[in-house]
Amino acid sequence: MSSKHALLGLLLDRPAYPYQLADRMQQRLGPSWKVADSGTFYKAVKRLERDGLIERVNKDPEVEEERHVFAITERGIEEFERWFASASDGVSMPRRPLLAKITLAGPHRLAQAMERIDEYECGCAERLTAIEGMRDALPGADREFLRVDDLLLRLNLSADIYTLEVELRWAQEARELLAWLAVQEHAVWPSQAGSGSGPAGANARTRLFTRIAGATGEPGERSNTARERARAPKRLAG
Repeated sequence: MSSKHALLGLLLDRPAYPYQLADRMQQRLGPSWKVADSGTFYKAVKRLERDGLIERVNKDPEVEEERHVFAITERGIEEFERWFASASDGVSMPRRPLLAKITLAGPHRLAQAMERIDEYECGCAERLTAIEGMRDALPGADREFLRVDDLLLRLNLSADIYTLEVELRWAQEARELLAWLAVQEHAVWPSQAGSGSGPAGANARTRLFTRIAGATGEPGERSNTARERARAPKRLAG
């Protein structure tokens, strides 16, 4: 989901300043929706205005840009309803930069890759603790007067918590795999499998030739037989 429809959904409630929208997005949807780049956020707001999905309530040209109050237009309501009624995009699998680093590390960067895993684990653990604290501070469903916003925010935070818990389990598995690979003498890495260089590549070639020899005789004998077959047509032609 892009911020476009999140902004439209927030403006369905009531008009707001851009900075209010940024705060409300995080308050309603959780810390994963925190606006990291205010410049990019303001551009998104202006794009919605340009597309006729929102409009300024106060159109005084002397008012500073960040002090303009925006409201959703009829066209914006139609766009939100269209998006809400549309089918789900399905499961979205994230691209993990850390996983790409691990996959492309090669045998000489295993130690560095494990350091990156340690850093990632620390970051996940810190964020998990913070989000759990936010969720625990919210009132539960056992109160006499329920605030729907609190319950829905709790749901958003729970989703983030489950995601972080899985990421921590994955990071542990990644560390165990790299630690195991670090002591394997016969592991064939992609660069070695293609060029046949290095001890692992040499061992792979030896195993391959051994299997060939067991099936068709010694490699030298197989080569001589092939040469004889190559000469045969010449002898017959002569």
